[in-house]
Amino acid sequence: LKGVHSRVMSNQILENVQSFLKMATEDSVAVSDKLIDEFGEMCKDAFRKQFTDKRDKTFKARMSNIGKPLCQLQMEKSNAKPEGQPYNNKMRNTFGDLIEALAVTIIKASGIKVDSTQKSVSYNMDKSKIDGTYDIEIGNSIYDIKSASPYAFEHKFGDEGGFNSIVEDDSFGYLSQGYLYSESENKRFGGWIVINKSTGEWLVTETPTEDEKYKNIAINLSKENLHALDEGKPFRRCFSDIEETFRKIPTGNRVLGIVCSFCPYKFPCWGKDKLQYLPQQQSKGKSPKWVYYTEVNNPRETSEDTQ
Repeated sequence: LKGVHSRVMSNQILENVQSFLKMATEDSVAVSDKLIDEFGEMCKDAFRKQFTDKRDKTFKARMSNIGKPLCQLQMEKSNAKPEGQPYNNKMRNTFGDLIEALAVTIIKASGIKVDSTQKSVSYNMDKSKIDGTYDIEIGNSIYDIKSASPYAFEHKFGDEGGFNSIVEDDSFGYLSQGYLYSESENKRFGGWIVINKSTGEWLVTETPTEDEKYKNIAINLSKENLHALDEGKPFRRCFSDIEETFRKIPTGNRVLGIVCSFCPYKFPCWGKDKLQYLPQQQSKGKSPKWVYYTEVNNPRETSEDTQ
């Protein structure tokens, strides 16, 4: 019954939000001054968080990161130097916080009863404790709010992806994050409320009615990672490199997989002498994509090679 209730609530969230936004495109809508003031405070908090608050650079396992690959967590804990972030990364992070603030305000304005938001919680794991802050509770279920690129909105969270897609490729630890939030409150994890940050579209990626096995997988992974970090388990890379293909034909070179390519610790992990960031070696285009190579056995032809 809890699963059925969660599914009904997820549908209700989307229907209410879409109806409210549709009305707002046609005419002004009633939103209380109190709710508008709450939105303003959330925006101010988001700016402070991203720009002015003092940052603790000491590594700490939290619900939001404990489901990530263990090798990445070990790198971070060891104070390995990550790649520098481009200047626009701060803008992207701020967009995410502001979209979340807007999402909470619209959900409330649409008539959905919100039980709580931004609540700090803790979960005990054997001798350790892990903390986190969940986004929103609606109908006795915890939801995580995500802003997503158009591709992720469609292929990860939307009709071409969904819950199973997240389970199969969860390098960001979304599953552990959600279930740790909900288990800490002894409530159901309802899923993800997702906003396309390019188009403004919404969707709700629901957890399945029978989700016990997924919850157990997520919680057990979190416990294993936390135990490994607490005990100082020796570093071991969780992923191997892969064979490169160009136009579906193997090139003889080897490259990083997607998860490693996006990891900020790829160079200290693989070694600066081994890892090379080069133009795609078999491409003849003027502006080839750039690739992280671990082995280059079939290098790019140069103009001298063709003379």
